[in-house]
Formats: sequence, C-alpha cells, structure tokens
Amino acid sequence: MDQIINQSIYINELIKKSPEYEWYKKASERLHEHVDLYNQLKEYRRRNYELQNLAGMNPYDEVVALVREYDVLLHNSVVSDFLKAEEHICSILKTVYNRIAEGLEFDYLDE
Repeated sequence: MDQIINQSIYINELIKKSPEYEWYKKASERLHEHVDLYNQLKEYRRRNYELQNLAGMNPYDEVVALVREYDVLLHNSVVSDFLKAEEHICSILKTVYNRIAEGLEFDYLDE
C-alpha cells in the first residue's frame, strides 16, 4: 500500500508542474483579483447546484433562466478563462482516475 501512496504523491507533483495546472492557478489568481466577479461566480454556482439537486424535478427551464441571468458574467474573459482552465484540469484528473480504476472490479450491493 505504501508504494501506491508514494506513486499518488508523485502523480500529484507531476500535475502541479504541468502547464495545465499552471494555467488553472493563474486563471484562479486573476479571478480572485476581481472580488466582485469571484463572488458572482460563487453565487451562480451555488444556485446552479441547488437547481441540479432538486429532488424529483427536472430543472431544465430554471437552469436555462439562470444561465441567461448570468450570461454577461459567464462571458467575461476573466471568468471564462478560469472556467475553461478548471474544466481542463478536471478532465485530466478524471482521466487519471479512470486509468487508475481501469480493470478493477467492485461488487456494489445496490446493483
């Protein structure tokens, strides 16, 4: 198990040194320099999360209305660059996780 943990630490360091992570960190720093944009994005995400997690409802119309309401914010270059960088690094992390989990078999009681 120690070898697995050590390799995960190594992968973490590789990710931190990657151009994609550097892009994300710089985009995040730029966003945090604009407190108003940062707070608006946090509010947008909070409301979007709430809509996405409404039990027994299809919030499609509400989500579309929310995106329209925040359209100017989402097209702001600072916010847009941050969201693109975040999406890119999350995609890389998902790929890494999927490669690690590839071929592992788990029995889930819910199935």
